[in-house]
Amino acid sequence: MNGKMSVKIKKIKDSQYIVWCDEKDIGTITTYHNEFHNKYLYLKFNLTKYPTYFPFSKIKQIEGQSLQVMTDSTNTNLIHLLLQNGFKCKRQCYTPEVTKKDLKIKLNSNYSIHPFNANSKNYSALCHLLYQYYQEVHQAVSPLTVSENTFVKEVPTKTGYYSTNKDGKIENFVFTEKNEIAYICSFSEKSCDLFIQAVLSKMFNKYSSIFFEADDTDWAATKLLDCFNVDKENSFNTYIYI
Repeated sequence: MNGKMSVKIKKIKDSQYIVWCDEKDIGTITTYHNEFHNKYLYLKFNLTKYPTYFPFSKIKQIEGQSLQVMTDSTNTNLIHLLLQNGFKCKRQCYTPEVTKKDLKIKLNSNYSIHPFNANSKNYSALCHLLYQYYQEVHQAVSPLTVSENTFVKEVPTKTGYYSTNKDGKIENFVFTEKNEIAYICSFSEKSCDLFIQAVLSKMFNKYSSIFFEADDTDWAATKLLDCFNVDKENSFNTYIYI
């Protein structure tokens, strides 16, 4: 096999493959689906070693679906296997917990923002906008595949802040839960920075630390991340095999 290790796979259950390397059993790969992002079939690895070569094309052929793997950036052996065998890194997600000391900017709290909760008149409108924004920023990597109704039942938190333009149209908002910024959405690059500063000012008045997730494919979340000195060495990455 051109100097490659001899790697064979066999489907042994609906959602599991056994893997042999040079005739030795080295473990299994489990497949699973994510209702919210169902374009790709997800793989989970339980191997005792990572060969240099792997027939991912065979899994794709058997399952009739392109493949996705999500793993921590510290999992270097798995990542090497993926990149050597046709996967591409499509997204890096950072999950910092930050304090005021980590800020790279001075907060301007004069920008007008408004709190909301699940009983607010515009809560359903904010949920609708979250669905739109979430769809938009995930489309290029792993598209959203559930209805708005399902999404709204599962995803949004019950509190947050928003800002409007001079015509009263919502431009920026965050969904929060205690000291977590669960989602940040913006339809205005011009006002997003000031909105973020005002939100951080409010939240740091309440909490000594804040945490959030920021995908590098989400421009508003990246703006939030860039307000802080954070270690970008570690991330949670998405790999796709087309």
